[in-house]
Amino acid sequence: MSSAVGRKAARAMASVIACGAVLGCSSPPGRQSTEPAPATSARPSGSVSAQASASPSAPWARLELPMRLGTRSQFFYRPLLFAAGENTDQLARLVRQPRDSAAQVYNGETDADYAVMVSAVAGSVRDEDAALDGLFKLLPRLRDVRTVEPGPLGGEARCGAGRNGEYYVTMCAWADRASVGTVTFLSPKKRPNTRGKEFVEIRSLLEIPGSGPDPRPVRPS
Repeated sequence: MSSAVGRKAARAMASVIACGAVLGCSSPPGRQSTEPAPATSARPSGSVSAQASASPSAPWARLELPMRLGTRSQFFYRPLLFAAGENTDQLARLVRQPRDSAAQVYNGETDADYAVMVSAVAGSVRDEDAALDGLFKLLPRLRDVRTVEPGPLGGEARCGAGRNGEYYVTMCAWADRASVGTVTFLSPKKRPNTRGKEFVEIRSLLEIPGSGPDPRPVRPS
């Protein structure tokens, strides 16, 4: 994606996806807008002493932000990175004992294709369907929401489609026992709501299942 086209697409995508914008996502009460934080996987500090009670068999996952998703590279556009970070705030409200979060933007494969934004939070999810219900209720402008295959990582997954002016958005989301996340595609052309295969491939690069007790501290609230 060229820099000029990338900036234009990013501005449109930010206005579609950012909390409080076209899709109707509301920010947590009392949150103040600040300088965007770097878009990196947010690991809890080792100084945090609070530990969640978890059985050795409880599922958990860590989140990764690879430099590339296939042919797509990280796309550093601050307003869109801020939107991805804001989305993790919303996802954290769907997870008990959040331990990890990740937010990043990747460019499209061509000028006529799309950008990709990813946001995810790892923790404990009791009800996967209820988590997705809660997520999509925050995004009333997404239409044609349908269940898709979650892939080898399991859980539940859905995709929905929306539009902001000339740009089309497809957002796919997953929820499993250990995490909730979204993969959002932007394109200047209308495309069928069939991003399921790409979504599964991208999710597999972001979510890494763990084994045994989760060694990470719970993030401070």
